[in-house]
Amino acid sequence: MRFDAEWIRELLEGAPGRDELASKLTACGFNVEVREPDGDSEIWDVDVTTNRPDAMNHRGLAREAAVACGARLKPLEPGLEESGEAASDLVSVEIEAPELCGRYVARVVRGVRMAESPQWLAQRLERCGIRPINAIVDATNYVLMELGQPLHAFDLARVAGRRIVVRRAGQGETLTTLDGEKRALDPSHLVIADETHALALAGIMGGADSEIGGDTADVLIESAYFDPLTIRRGARTLGMHTEASHRFERGADPEMAPVAADVAAALIARLAGGTVCSGRVDVNPRPFRSAALELDTEKLGAFAGLEISVDESVRILEGLGFAPRVENGLVHVHVPSWRVDIERVQDLYEEIIRHVGYDAVPARLPVLPAVPGQRRGHWPLVDRARDAAVSVGLAEVVTYSFISPEQDEAASALPLVTAGPVTLDNPLARTQAIMRRSLLPGLAAAARLNLNQGETDLALFEEGRVFVLADGKPAEGERLGILLSGRTGPWDRREAVSFGDLKGLVEAIVERTGFPALTWKRDAAGALDEAEGAVLLGPGGRPAGYAGLLGTQVASKWELRQPVYVAELDLDRALAEVPLPHFHDLPRFPAVIADMTVEHPASLAYADLEAAVGRLASPLVERVELVVRYSGKGIEPGSVRTTLRVVYRHRERSLTQDEVNAEQEALRGRLASELNVRFA
Repeated sequence: MRFDAEWIRELLEGAPGRDELASKLTACGFNVEVREPDGDSEIWDVDVTTNRPDAMNHRGLAREAAVACGARLKPLEPGLEESGEAASDLVSVEIEAPELCGRYVARVVRGVRMAESPQWLAQRLERCGIRPINAIVDATNYVLMELGQPLHAFDLARVAGRRIVVRRAGQGETLTTLDGEKRALDPSHLVIADETHALALAGIMGGADSEIGGDTADVLIESAYFDPLTIRRGARTLGMHTEASHRFERGADPEMAPVAADVAAALIARLAGGTVCSGRVDVNPRPFRSAALELDTEKLGAFAGLEISVDESVRILEGLGFAPRVENGLVHVHVPSWRVDIERVQDLYEEIIRHVGYDAVPARLPVLPAVPGQRRGHWPLVDRARDAAVSVGLAEVVTYSFISPEQDEAASALPLVTAGPVTLDNPLARTQAIMRRSLLPGLAAAARLNLNQGETDLALFEEGRVFVLADGKPAEGERLGILLSGRTGPWDRREAVSFGDLKGLVEAIVERTGFPALTWKRDAAGALDEAEGAVLLGPGGRPAGYAGLLGTQVASKWELRQPVYVAELDLDRALAEVPLPHFHDLPRFPAVIADMTVEHPASLAYADLEAAVGRLASPLVERVELVVRYSGKGIEPGSVRTTLRVVYRHRERSLTQDEVNAEQEALRGRLASELNVRFA
């Protein structure tokens, strides 16, 4: 940002030379990057960070220089002389959108005559990169450069009804701005209007219909405070960037509006003649309230690693406009209206330390007490889930939380997607307009990228958060997603991935993560293949996940050209419903294993068969495992042979083979009676 060095020095009593001034400003955080001689002054290019709009003007930078150099900032003296005619008799102001315009001040100067600006003023504007136009417009730009308050001058005769209305633009309303462009507006834009039409884009640029011209006799000066976000969005959607929008969108000083109007009115009367009408029209629906903070200098010293006295802290804060007072060993301050970046006491630490000097901070880390850390909340579960996925051979991927509306629609029918989407108001791109409600879109996109690069054997997982609207408010949830595709198995016996491979991985992860017992129920789940899809049900029959082959219609949305198996687990459900672990002594007696081959209709799901075995088996059965399922040659159409491995164990003694045979035979009988199955 360009500054006139002599202009800064002119605002200081006891100002140092340019070299010292540039050095001190750089040391306190305002890097003077370029110094270019220009006549009796220098043009400085100063790096002012975006969080410091208060320093984007000569007076604001001079305030910093006064504290850094031990000088004194001269008081602001508008030198205003008013006539007997009241401004309120000539113009009225109404704010229809107080949430977008917190304050609007109007001043009137009558009887002006068009003239060029004097050389000293034109030269200062040119050093700041602003082209002189005429004395009236130049006066408003001069005040902007000195005080940081954007202003606009209207030809009062062109304001219909002499009434200013600050309102949202109408849908389809248009405005030709000072640059000659016709702008199409909508209600997201804020405009300054009169009784009939829009006169200016608030905080961005004036309109051509009310600009100052050669026949202008009466000037209406606008000095306002606009909502930063509204100005930022408006300037972005219209592709505009001006000196005014640059400041408004970073946060202007609401208390500077009336002061700047006075200074500009006095300067216009001085340069272009005319008289300043008495009083201001000041509409202030949202008065500024200063935040109060308490500074403990002992804590400040401990933070900085050096001793900073109360007197030194008070000197710095007073020079920066914080009006400090010491009471009970604490420094009480009120944040000035121009410091939009100060929110908490740690921000005061920075203000004091940078003016004490960063070089004074010792180059060593402070000694802090070491306290053992502990990960709380859902993090232990997240770690277990991630470790479980890695332990079964999956590679982790990390994808974006933002997806397109089409991707969200493709995943909307999944059983875990039970609430509405979180839509971004201002997305970076249309393809990132919605926050994901499932991990499926990210995993599918990762699969497509790998397949396009020739990587056809995929075993991926992602642990991450999903986002939904719950009771009208955004809510988050932890999920674990899995994707398999291509081939799997040893290098010499590679086979195509199947539903069984996916099920085995999911069950291993479920067991190692600590989920409650889950039931597999055949279900297409909205996005899965009808023949190879399942919903995982937790206690009470509530969905805790899904698994299966991605349906052809959904897979085509990501251009997946080979079968892809996916699964997703709701980790929050595990956290809420996981039972406390029960520990038992290690078994002292051997187990006896007996296999059982059941021939049953293909419509009988394995989950139902396994549940029946668990319900009908004797207490001696420790666990039941799937060995193989077979259908085809030698089996009746529509039937399946499932071989189960039943593990028997007695906690107090060894079992005999006869006992196991008897239990096995009894189990067959119960199953045949209840499920109408046969045994091979």
